[in-house]
Amino acid sequence: MLERVRAFFDQWHRLQEVHALTDRDLEDLGITRWQIEQFARMPENVGDRLLQMAQVFGLDPVALQHDYADYLDLLEVCTHCGSVKACKCALADADHLRPEDCGFCPNARTYDYMARHPVLH
Repeated sequence: MLERVRAFFDQWHRLQEVHALTDRDLEDLGITRWQIEQFARMPENVGDRLLQMAQVFGLDPVALQHDYADYLDLLEVCTHCGSVKACKCALADADHLRPEDCGFCPNARTYDYMARHPVLH
C-alpha cells in the first residue's frame, strides 16, 4: 500500500513539473505537452522493458532511443500494453528469450520490421 501511495505522489510531482514547462521549453525538447504528460504518467519500468524487448529482436537500445519518432511510438504502444505480466515473465529469462517467443508483445511486429530493415526506420 505504501508503495502505491509513493508512486502516486511521485507521479503527481512529475505532472506538476510538466505543467510548469513553458511552450518554449516544450519546443526545445521537441515534444508536445500531451506527450510529456503521457511520459509523466507512465510507470517507471515501461522504458526499461521496451529496451530489453528490443534487444531480444537484435535492436541496439541506444540507437533506438536516438530514433526519437519511432521510440515515442513504441513507448506509446508499450504504455498501453495488456500483456505486462507476460512481458515481465518473459524478460525475467531474457537470455533464453527469442523473438518468436514474443507473440504477446504488441510491438513485436515493429521490432521485427526494424531489425529486418535497419536503414528504413
